[in-house]
Amino acid sequence: MKILQFEIGENGAKLKCYLQDSSPAIYGSVRRPAVVIFPGGGYEFVSDPEGEPVALAYAAEGFHAFVLTYSVGEKGVFPIPQREAFAAIALVRRHAREWGVDEGKIAVAGFSAGGHLAASCGVYWKDERVNPEADKRACRPDALVLGYPCITAGEYAYPGINTVHGKGTAFPELLSLETHVDGDTPPAFVCHTSDDTCVPAINSLLFCTALARANVAYELHIYKEGPHGMSLANGAVSSPLLAAQDEDVRHAVGAIARRFSGWLKESVAFLKQVFEPVRFGYRDGKLFLLPSCGKEGAGCSDDKKNVNK
Repeated sequence: MKILQFEIGENGAKLKCYLQDSSPAIYGSVRRPAVVIFPGGGYEFVSDPEGEPVALAYAAEGFHAFVLTYSVGEKGVFPIPQREAFAAIALVRRHAREWGVDEGKIAVAGFSAGGHLAASCGVYWKDERVNPEADKRACRPDALVLGYPCITAGEYAYPGINTVHGKGTAFPELLSLETHVDGDTPPAFVCHTSDDTCVPAINSLLFCTALARANVAYELHIYKEGPHGMSLANGAVSSPLLAAQDEDVRHAVGAIARRFSGWLKESVAFLKQVFEPVRFGYRDGKLFLLPSCGKEGAGCSDDKKNVNK
């Protein structure tokens, strides 16, 4: 694995790249899918447990991974982090051939406020106010992975959305992402817990409802138990506070975490379905597989003439 780092934007945001080697012994390693990760932190800091550990987990699933340490606080008022995120996606696409990235299989993954950032990339990639990059299409993620995301600036908002952005942004009407979803928003995998008292799960429900209305594919997992900010919910991101608890408490927390930790495998399965969709035709009373199109939304040229024969 090669690890590279680039500075992005005038505030010195950093994109850390985890690039895997190719091998003739590993199928698909010449051109891999990629995920650009935006950790959370309420737009006030960037959370370590949602950065490198998540990148390494996706790397173990065959992805190239990238972590953006974006601008926060007074330097990170909307849309500055969004512009850094678009620049990061565009940089990955520019280097796709050199780095062995499949340029049609680039997802973004974000957690909490980073989920707001990732979802922003999905809804505003065409919007000049948010994305000043010349090649807008190069900035569009092919899929979204949103972990307990902040979505709205309305009634169910995480307070930090309005605290950080509300006083300084020129575009307060753009902070509620659920009102800007359209048919060009990428497919999304979304996970949350109904116990989340920091960012209410209705944020995820609002976004997925908007996706459904726009006829955009999505997958939503709302787990019954679990606090906000569990990241991978495994030993790689275990909090020092947990180690200080009694054994029965650690056991109970572990049971909750084991359920939530399944989101990673589920997101990988979702991304594979988006990047390499399985399509069926129907002939003589039997289903058959149509040729793979190799790209989400691409549609094979002979789909329609085969399906109903």
